[in-house]
Amino acid sequence: MRIKASGGIRDFITAKAYIDLGAARIGTSSGIAILNGEKSLL
Repeated sequence: MRIKASGGIRDFITAKAYIDLGAARIGTSSGIAILNGEKSLL
């Protein structure tokens, strides 16, 4: 089973933490900000 993490993921550190915990996908509207190393204000 693959797990999707979503809700409140607005920066790279948080996204990486979920991936390290086993998430296969990240659901966020802040994808560009995460990839640019910024914290989204959404």
